[in-house]
Order: sequence, then structure tokens, then C-alpha cells
Amino acid sequence: MGGSCSYDGAAIAAAELRFREDLWQSAPLDAVQEAEVRHRRFGPILATVFGELPDISLMNLVQGAAESGTTDEADLAAALEWMRSWEVDYLVSVSKDRPGAGPAESWLGSRGYERGPAVRRFIHPGTDEQTASSSPLEICELGPLESEGMSHIFGEVLGLSSLATILLMGLPGRDGWHCYRANLGGQEVACGSMLVSGKVALLGLEATLADARRHGCQTALITRRLMDARKHGCDVAVAEVCDAHPATPDAVRNLERIGFAEIASIATWRRPSGIG
Repeated sequence: MGGSCSYDGAAIAAAELRFREDLWQSAPLDAVQEAEVRHRRFGPILATVFGELPDISLMNLVQGAAESGTTDEADLAAALEWMRSWEVDYLVSVSKDRPGAGPAESWLGSRGYERGPAVRRFIHPGTDEQTASSSPLEICELGPLESEGMSHIFGEVLGLSSLATILLMGLPGRDGWHCYRANLGGQEVACGSMLVSGKVALLGLEATLADARRHGCQTALITRRLMDARKHGCDVAVAEVCDAHPATPDAVRNLERIGFAEIASIATWRRPSGIG
């Protein structure tokens, strides 16, 4: 399982970092100041902090630890020192298919870090022809000022505060970003986004309101994004599913049904309480 098909791991890793960085850069300036939304690069590593949400590790993350040479160059140590200065609960992600994965995990383990939930990744050839099926759903791409519904749906489904969803507000207007809504019976009930980074389309930010589940919302949203990825010249589309989420089994089935294949996962590591 994982890693059996050919793909450009470096291009996918770059898209994953850009995805996160764009979220943090899209926050309104007043929110950056009031909610302490910060991001910083340490060589190939990206560290992101949401100071007003210190207990939500999803909002505080170190990425890029598996890129070649990070532990030797002390970039990871510097990034973690910066994270500790914010006094937040954070995770360190390590992509299993990157050259520095083994050394990074050994380094973290030797310093008392413990494994957190894995992030499973799936890949789909962007050159495959997709056809939208007949459905009562209407899939629409959002304009620059139409992210309010997406923010509401994503926050409600994931149990995030309205404060956390400020990161989504500016996404539809950013270069390479495509955000979508699914309407059912005239109501906005589901959302999903796609970042086109070079030849990679990275799918994410999916959510469906509880009353609209079992209507094929995410299948329709994925199909639309695959169609658009092909139009934008992408070679592959990548989707990620966190193992800790209750909807993971359904999400995996949806992806596999559409033709996604699982590749190497992302491990996360958390700092045990009580250590710096």
C-alpha cells in the first residue's frame, strides 16, 4: 500500500507547502494582528501558527521536515524553537516518500516526540477524461467575494470556530486557487477547493453538511475538480485524508471509486505535554 505508482514527490511536497502557506497569507491583515496568524520559513521548512487557537494542533503545524538536509542544517530545530515560543499545541508532518523522512523521524523520536494521526494521500492521473454524471446537485466555482458559505460549511463540519475560517476568506481570488460549492435544492450544502501548482492539482478543504450526506456531494465536487485540473494541464491530482477523522472510511471509498490510488502517507508527530 502506498508508493506503488510513479509520481513526482518533490512537486507534490512543494504544492502541499504552498497550499498551507497560501491559507496563512490569505488572512485579512486585521486578523493577522488580532488573532496572531503567523507563518515563517526555515530553509525548506514552513511553520504556521494561529496564536488565538493554541489548543488546536491542526492550526499549528511544521511542514517540510522530510526535505533533504533539514536536520543536518538545523532548520527543523530552529522551526521547533520558534513554535515553542508561541506556546501552542503543534504537529510536525513528515512525508514518508521524501529523502529526509527517516532521519527526521529518528530526530523527533529521540527528543520525545510521539506519533500523531497519519495523513493518507491518494493520486489520480490528471489526464484521465472525466464526465459529470446526471445529478440534482449543482456544482459552481466561487468568485473572489463568495467564500462565506464555504467558510460556514467547513467550520461547522470540522467543529472549528468562526475565527479559524478567516483563513478561507481570500482563497478564491488567489493565483492558482479554485473553490467550489455544491447546491442541493437551492441550498449550499458542501464545498471543496483545488490548488493548481505547476502540473499538480492538490484537492482539499472538503466538507458536507450532515443533512446533505449520501447525496453524492463530494463525488460530484471531486469529479468537477478533476475535469478542471485536466483543463489547466495538470498531470496528477492529489487528495489527502486524515486518519483521525470519522468520515475517513467514506472519503477513501469515494476516492478509490473515482480511480485514485494510495501513495506514501504523511506521518505527524506531536510534542508530549510537559516538554519544551
